This record gives sequence, C-alpha cells and structure tokens, in this order.
Amino acid sequence: MTDWLQRHAERAGFVEVRADLAFDVERERPGVFRALERRRPPVRAILGGLRRRLPVAPHAGEGVAGQFYRLPRHHRRVCCVIPDVDGPERLWEGDVIAFEGSEPLMAGFDDYLRWMVTTPFRNGELPIGLHLPLVAGAPPGAIPLDECDRAQRLAAALHERHLTLYGELAHAPVPLAVHRCSAEDTARYVEALRWRLPGTAFERAAARVGPGCGVAVWYYPAAPIRVDDLQLLAAADPQLRAAPEAGEETVAGWCRQFARLLHLGFMPFAPWNAARGSCVDAASACIDGGFADLVTLVPFESIPDDRWFRRSLLDSIDRLSRTVSIFTAALGARPAGPPGSSLDSLSRIFLGPRLLDHLEREAPAGGALDCRISSCFRLDRLEDLVGASAEPTTPLRPYRPARAVG
Repeated sequence: MTDWLQRHAERAGFVEVRADLAFDVERERPGVFRALERRRPPVRAILGGLRRRLPVAPHAGEGVAGQFYRLPRHHRRVCCVIPDVDGPERLWEGDVIAFEGSEPLMAGFDDYLRWMVTTPFRNGELPIGLHLPLVAGAPPGAIPLDECDRAQRLAAALHERHLTLYGELAHAPVPLAVHRCSAEDTARYVEALRWRLPGTAFERAAARVGPGCGVAVWYYPAAPIRVDDLQLLAAADPQLRAAPEAGEETVAGWCRQFARLLHLGFMPFAPWNAARGSCVDAASACIDGGFADLVTLVPFESIPDDRWFRRSLLDSIDRLSRTVSIFTAALGARPAGPPGSSLDSLSRIFLGPRLLDHLEREAPAGGALDCRISSCFRLDRLEDLVGASAEPTTPLRPYRPARAVG
C-alpha cells in the first residue's frame, strides 16, 4: 500500500530523521488502531513509514507547502492532508496527519526561536518565547517527551472507552505515534534556549525537557481549524467563513462531545489547569465540532472531592459558553468582546438546554447520569437551585493513619 505521507513529504522538500518511537498505537492500543484503519485504510502504510522515519519541515513559516500546511499561530503543529487534492484551496477538505513538536529538529530552529522571543503572544506584553515557560509552564517551540506520551495515552484511553460505549472513535485526535528525540537533538535545543532566554525562563524551559523532547503524531478527520483561527483565516479567505446554519452543526457537535466526555468519566477542565486551558476553549475547539488538545482532560477519579467536581463542571460549561460566544462573533466577522460581555451571558442561556438535551440523548444504554452532574442541570424548582447552590465543604482536620503502623 502506498505511503502517502512519505510521498507528500518528498514533494514538499521535507527532510527525514530516523524514527525512535516511544508510543505506537497499533502495538499498544490495537483496538483503537483497528477502528481507525476501518475508517482510513491508508493509515497502516502511514504508520509503517513513521516507524522508520519522521518527516521534518524545512522551516516553521505559516502557509502551504505541497499538501502540508501550518495554520496561523500554530507554533508547534504542522499538518499533512492525506488524500491528493487538486490545489491549495482544497486542502481544508481533507483529513490530516498532524505533527506536534518537530520544530527543534529543523535546521533553522535557532532563527525560529529568535522570532519567538521578539514576537508578542496573542497581543499580550510578553513575547511567545517568555510567555510559554513563565506563564504556561511550557518550553517554547518544543514538547517534552513525557507530555507527548501522557497526551497520547490519555487520548487512547478516551477512544477505548468511547469505542466500548458508543461503538466508534470519539470526534477527537487519534494518537498514532510518539517520536523520542535523540539526546543530541535535545541538547542542541537546550543550548539554543541558553543563548536566547533570560535566566528564569531558561531554567524553567530546560527543566521541562529534562526527560527529553518528543514529537506527537496524530490523525484528525478534518482540517483542525480552531475557533481562534477562524477569524484570521476568514479575513484571508472568505470561503472559510462559516454560515450560521453550519455554525449550528458545529455547536451541536461540541455539545455532543461534551456530553460524551462526561458520560465517559472525563472532565473537560479543572481549575488547576487554568494556565494551560482546556479542550473546550476557543484555542482548542475545532469548527468541525470536535475537540483537540486532550492533554488537560481530567478523569473523574482524579478529582479530589465533590466541591472540586462541581467547580470543574461549572468552569467547563463557562469555558464552552465563552467559546460559543467567540464563535458567534466570528460568524459575523466581528470581535467577541471581553469576557463577561452580554454575548457571553446570552451564550450561556443558549447553551444550557442544548447541553442537557445531549446529556440525555448521549447516555449509554442503561446508564444513569452522575448525580453530581444532574444536580447542576435539572433545576426545575427553586428547591433544586437552593440544593445545588449549597457549596460542599471539606472540614479541616489533622491526618490520622487508617490503622497503626508497625
């Protein structure tokens, strides 16, 4: 079978590095791989090629190179459209293989890092190269190997549960492989940081890549255009501007995936991930109705108590509501306004009944909705609101061992 990825990489002038896989979906999550292969048969040949070599872009410039493209502000992600397309205007129609974290392997990475330390992050004061290590706790232009591995294993667990309950893959990135960068590649990256970053930023970034750098390879069933990307792209190409009727399908997709995440036992957001965001944020929610960036999903079992559970759920709803607000503004080609605007309030009113409807419709056969979730949605009487508003408390008490030791 033809390895389309290799052919596209050769035509685009990409270089290759020898692969060293720390994660291989077929070998470690065969059920997920079989489900993906049924959907997209060429993935077997693509994964076979990734076991031997990893394509690396010659530079990190935004735009199109053959069947590869880098979207605006996607500083650590480049995508390859799988099927052959007739021209650049058709790239948005194809499913993709996405590479995250390959930038340190580029020959011109130092020049890219120089740009990152002189360019503001999303109109903020700090440049990208300082915002990432000092605010987001992430190394600029690279992804730590342990984060690649954690993200792909978490995504694989999500898809396995989804297959069990719904008989299909989730509308989310499917993990394919994690490439382990060599010790020499990681050392070159750290040395580049040493010359470009001030002390504290360098120390934090270097500490994060102590276990090494990695490259995560994903499959996604559409162009991974985020809500934050939409306004930028629509300004450059009016054909990418979604119509309100198409937007309705997008919001329905988000509600469906949000409901399924809860039924599967995953919280989209928890407060301790505030600096890193969530899959339902405008920087991660895709306009095809799916969610990307699953690394901050929180399994229910890791949430400490009911107080944190409720707070995480309400924050998740608020974040999705804010995304709907930004998306709605983008449909009209106008700014969304600051958080807390009237559009945000209207979006919460708009979203509430749709989320409840999908929670009920997406419930697995014979499954009951977690009472901690239903208490926040089924508020038919004032008594229900009074009960739901009572903040669970955890009393302060000294630790006492469950039983005597020794």
